Amino acid sequence: MQTDNAIAPVKPMDRFKQELSVREDHLRKLLPSTMGVDKFQAVVVAAVADNMDLLECDRSSLLKACLSAAELGLSLNKNMAEADILKVWNGKTKRNEAQFRPRYKGLMKLALQAGEVLKIESRLVHANDTFEVEEGIEPRIIHKHGLANRGDMVGAYCVWKLKNGETQFEIMNKEQILAIRDRSSAKTKDGNIVGPWKTDEAEMWRKTVVRRASKYMPLSTEAMRAVQADNEADGIVEADAFDDTVADITEVNTAPAEKQINTLEAKVARKPKPEPVVEDTIEELHPTEDADGVVDWETWAYAAYEIVSELGPDRRSEWLSIHADHLDEAEMIAPRAIKPLKDLFN
Repeated sequence: MQTDNAIAPVKPMDRFKQELSVREDHLRKLLPSTMGVDKFQAVVVAAVADNMDLLECDRSSLLKACLSAAELGLSLNKNMAEADILKVWNGKTKRNEAQFRPRYKGLMKLALQAGEVLKIESRLVHANDTFEVEEGIEPRIIHKHGLANRGDMVGAYCVWKLKNGETQFEIMNKEQILAIRDRSSAKTKDGNIVGPWKTDEAEMWRKTVVRRASKYMPLSTEAMRAVQADNEADGIVEADAFDDTVADITEVNTAPAEKQINTLEAKVARKPKPEPVVEDTIEELHPTEDADGVVDWETWAYAAYEIVSELGPDRRSEWLSIHADHLDEAEMIAPRAIKPLKDLFN
């Protein structure tokens, strides 16, 4: 009888658990004091078990996404519906990445955590509902509906009460909400929308208006960063980020400036132009992958060290700007190998 001594291939989930175990010391430094490494690993494994496609994502992005949830105190448990980790295609890096996205309940939780918002609600408006808005010094919403035959969704609103007793609200119509959905970065390589916009559209309508309303709420610094990142992921630039003042320049007297320009050009023409100094272009150093598609960050770190150690300060800064994403990812995967390289930039 012949014994088969072949070694069984490691399952993707088992490999991922091993990768988490190797990074325990590094994760311990990054996690908030409210969450231990064991609990964080359990949360990450559960999130991946719910969506095995996440194993196809860049590992650094997956850990960063889970760290974001831990830092904000938002649960990745589907039953809690506070936040998700999505697999999205990054057209710039040409790879799948994990993206942390808070849900509407998560955003409302962040608003309440700051302590200034006492109560917050988000509601959908349907075509057959009675919906009225009264403007003025004491604005209010009148929203009435039955339990059936409400018709299609036509809008959503968020209303919240502050600690000082003031009540505020924000309203968005269907066109505004769908425009944001269409700009979302939560898409596959083929451009198809993924995640809650596909599976829980009604919930995403509620989230969209809560997110817009949050800019008027007193939030913590961490919560504001989370909202801003979520805005950027959906391609949102708030209107108040721009100054729409228009200056009339048609009657500006340009004669003195033109005279100065002409004089300067004459002086420049008399001076010999120095020969341009040509430096070698810094090319991006890409990591290699093994037969299973696992990136070898240790080899990349050693190769990068050899290159950077030969560069001057300015060229090192240039190299760092090109490889910042690689450096972050390598530090998550192979912290010991990357340390000598990082020391070169200190």
